[in-house]
Amino acid sequence: MNLPTVDFSYLLPSVEKPARYIDHEVNARAKTPTDDSLNFCLAFPDAYEVGFSHLGLKILYSILNDRPGVVADRCYAPWQDFADLLREERIPLFGLESRVALKRFDVVGFTLQSELTLTNVLYMLDLAEIPLLASERTNDDPIVLAGGPAVSNPEPMSRFFDAIVIGEAEEVIGTIADVLKQTNGRTERLKKLASIPSVYVPSMPEESLPVQAAKFTGFSDSGLLHTDQLVPWLQPAHDRYVEEIMRGCTRGCRFCHAGFFYRPVREKSPDAILERLVREVETYGWEEAGLSSLSSSDYTCIRELMPALYERLGDRTTSLSLPSLRVDTLDEKLVRLMNFIGAAGLTIAPEAGTQRLRDIINKNITEADILHGCRIALDNGWKLIKLYFMIGLPFETDEDVMGIVDVVEKINALSRKRLKINISLSPFVPKPFTPFQWAQMQEPKELLRRIMLVKHALKPYKNVRAKYPEVESSILEGVLSRGDASLGDAILEAYREGAIFDGWTEMEDTDRWMRVFDRHGSKRFLDAIPLDRKLPWDFIDLRIDRQFLKDEWRRASEEVTTGDCREIGCYQCGVCDGDVKPVYSDKVDLPEAPQPIARGAIAPEFYRLWFEQTGDTRFVGHLDLLRMLQRVLRSSGLPIVHTEGFNPHPRVALGPPLPVGVESFCEYVDFALDDMLSQKDIATALQKAMPGALGFVRIEPVPTRAQRAMNFYRQELVEVTPPESVQDIFPEKLAAFNQMTEFLYDRTRKGKTKTVDIKSMIESIEWENGKLTIVKLLSGISVFEILDRVFGIPRDQTGRFRIVRLQMIK
Repeated sequence: MNLPTVDFSYLLPSVEKPARYIDHEVNARAKTPTDDSLNFCLAFPDAYEVGFSHLGLKILYSILNDRPGVVADRCYAPWQDFADLLREERIPLFGLESRVALKRFDVVGFTLQSELTLTNVLYMLDLAEIPLLASERTNDDPIVLAGGPAVSNPEPMSRFFDAIVIGEAEEVIGTIADVLKQTNGRTERLKKLASIPSVYVPSMPEESLPVQAAKFTGFSDSGLLHTDQLVPWLQPAHDRYVEEIMRGCTRGCRFCHAGFFYRPVREKSPDAILERLVREVETYGWEEAGLSSLSSSDYTCIRELMPALYERLGDRTTSLSLPSLRVDTLDEKLVRLMNFIGAAGLTIAPEAGTQRLRDIINKNITEADILHGCRIALDNGWKLIKLYFMIGLPFETDEDVMGIVDVVEKINALSRKRLKINISLSPFVPKPFTPFQWAQMQEPKELLRRIMLVKHALKPYKNVRAKYPEVESSILEGVLSRGDASLGDAILEAYREGAIFDGWTEMEDTDRWMRVFDRHGSKRFLDAIPLDRKLPWDFIDLRIDRQFLKDEWRRASEEVTTGDCREIGCYQCGVCDGDVKPVYSDKVDLPEAPQPIARGAIAPEFYRLWFEQTGDTRFVGHLDLLRMLQRVLRSSGLPIVHTEGFNPHPRVALGPPLPVGVESFCEYVDFALDDMLSQKDIATALQKAMPGALGFVRIEPVPTRAQRAMNFYRQELVEVTPPESVQDIFPEKLAAFNQMTEFLYDRTRKGKTKTVDIKSMIESIEWENGKLTIVKLLSGISVFEILDRVFGIPRDQTGRFRIVRLQMIK
């Protein structure tokens, strides 16, 4: 039997960005949770735009859904406006695709990338009507699971999670699914989970310990991937196809948690990357593709892969992003490749202003490397340099801080102030499982003093801009990353006092956190830690030898660097053992791109695609719909005419905007082809490319400029079907409206107030058989204004109305 669903769509007209909650993404699996299936809901404790961008959750989503008898849905933290309505209506938080309440799933699994999202876990559990404390859950509640780098020290959140996965979850998630399918009852399930070496069950430490981090040994050649990748309606923070080319890093920066958490380096083969990336771009019309890793320029075959990708993607006008380039790896060939992908500036992360401090943190780049990168920027006509520095590093002095100013002045002298220089100054946060895990974190006042030293010294330079985050946010991160189990009381108290979305500027209230920390004495976790003291996370084996970390701390104090193990050989950090070992790609000859089909030089042929936008897609905004239609055209294989310039995209014109919340049977988009094709062939290609949530209607030519003008259609026919509970008011109010010669009201838009006459913008309005039929101007007034002004029904009360644009009228 299918699990029951919740009804919430009627709330969406009242919230910001309702498309966050509607699903219907291309490639969503949409499997149905039943009483017989094992049901996971994978939760990301941040807003949809942030959570959707995270590849790790999507990988687990694909892995689980590929298993027979297993369902995986997703859930993101609802923004506060929607959360308030859910509470008011007593609707529990639900899975995005199934609309089944989270409390009905077998497992709710949180992916935690940042300590600043910890209270959002409690926020989501609260909205889901799941007890916040693991000790208060019963057999009727789901197993609440967690994983990710932000819980590599699991103790601060140990009161709230039933089980915590340490390390990389691609392989262990299948083991967890098998265990849960074979067992029943909370106690038995937790006991079985505790027997998995990489799973920590806080309520059963005797069964769990020690916990050894899982490593995905099949990263380089496994089929455990996220394919085909989800394509969103609402634009996420990073709107691109993502191919993870390499995991891990050999550089050994002593402050970098990710560099130790994801060891050892494992690379994917370039031919597999090329084949998969090109296929996804061609099939789903991605405008941008990104190569993901901690240090992309360290990838063995980067200089072979980049030109092959550029050749294969160039004809499709897909841009390629290559983040995480290290300035000391730049050479003439790589710079040319950066030019090919449209790089307009250079990002350098010296982290420290003096060579002494760069040696301390093991950031093995020199001032000569930095200036070499700036010369490259100048030689390529680039106008922007971004520099990332950390403030408050171990053994840092004011001389090191002012070294940042010295570096900037040398760049200015080299460039004769022709470069725009953007500087980021971020407070250092000591993290577990790094050589700096024992370091003190500086007080906010001292961090701010050091930042101001740089800011004031650079003030005379008009081409330099220095920015920094609120230092208290870094203090919060520092406490939460190094706390013990007692910190759970402070986290719970902060949540109950309103702490949510701490990573969002408009929501953060660090003063509240500091008051809570003061009451609980939590700031002690910022103090320096003696090397012989037991650490809260000592029972976790991240496969990094503790003595190696101590030796690295000592070498830092002696200002001695440790080389790259890729170059100098193994230095016995402890991670490589048995199947866990580095995997590097072999050099390969990648296939050349096929020659594009030659086309005759003809004038563009213009066509109009008519489509339906019904159901939940009524909550997709105009710009997001335009973005999806551009993808449809790109993936259709048709000879689409593109715009010129740095970022070419299909040259399209979407019809008159459809108000969010209104359905339509008559939407259209105009596009141009640079080759002669039959309408039947065009229709076939577009029908195949269109997402199922949009309905194909027809294709027609639009040869004249007049037909393509935005004002070609002046009016629209709209039908409004209100619920029976309010239908009685319509005949009387409509009769009163029809007797008026004018209907004036003051409307304020963009701060300006203007008196408008509704009657002058309505051709006709009729009530018959429980439906309101309106013929009105396309521009000037919306159907929601008519419902509000004429019938006294504000927009936030139209959730149970059905409003449909039936026809465009010339």
